[in-house]
Amino acid sequence: MIRSMTGYGMAEVERAGQRLTAEIRSVNHRFCEVSVRAPKVALLFEDQIRQLIQDRFSRGKFNLTVSWAGAGGEGEVLKLNESVADRYVGLMQQLRDRYKIAGEIDLRTLSGLPDLFTWEHATVSEDETWALVKEVVEKSCESMNGMKAREGAALATDLGMRLVIIREALDKVAARAPLRPQEAKDRMLARIKPLLDDVEMDPLRIAQEVAMLADRLDCTEECVRLSAHLDQFKHLCDGPELAGRKLNFLLQEMNREANTIGSKANDVDIAHAVIVMKEEIERLREQVQNVE
Repeated sequence: MIRSMTGYGMAEVERAGQRLTAEIRSVNHRFCEVSVRAPKVALLFEDQIRQLIQDRFSRGKFNLTVSWAGAGGEGEVLKLNESVADRYVGLMQQLRDRYKIAGEIDLRTLSGLPDLFTWEHATVSEDETWALVKEVVEKSCESMNGMKAREGAALATDLGMRLVIIREALDKVAARAPLRPQEAKDRMLARIKPLLDDVEMDPLRIAQEVAMLADRLDCTEECVRLSAHLDQFKHLCDGPELAGRKLNFLLQEMNREANTIGSKANDVDIAHAVIVMKEEIERLREQVQNVE
């Protein structure tokens, strides 16, 4: 399956006077990295939110923003965090007594301290809050997944076209390769005969040289392996499995086989075909960087 790593999704959920909005974006990344921005009431479930996203996507850098409409509005009340206030006052009194500091604790100083006041959802329990957060995150992921799938379909079409070009070039190499040993033999004899004049050449020695040439020029094994890699690439593109990492590995192997063919062939026509293959393999590699 080809699914793009870049995508965007948005969803809204409204229930019992509460309205949540989630926006999620993803870009290329080797692993699955999730960043969450949300109000404190939703950040209580940050670990669960990360797990929701990681269960749905294997690779990419995800940025999720959750907003809870009407902070401080209907369904929410501002409360004093009494345990925090008691601790602040106790520490200030301890500081004053220990270091003999004059003065009293004033309300202005105390009210400016962090985490002294908190918004609480008076009408929404913790379970209901998680249900709302989970629903809006799942819907935003579904929305983004649709975009990823559409981009993936376009990528798959492009990858398929490039596979066809590589296959055509490989067929030219496979058709040309068997002719190379005989051509190399004829060229070798044409060069040797003028040097030897009328001296008779040893057929056994000629056969040995031809055998060595044929072995050096033989790229049948590489053509077979490259053909198998192309088949596997197409199978991964069409299959149900997310294939980004495997495709990247296959491209390394395909490039290695193309390089070996080019170094063995020592032939202009084959060299031209290898250039085409390597060019298309590089284009495939660039595209696969965006495949999940």
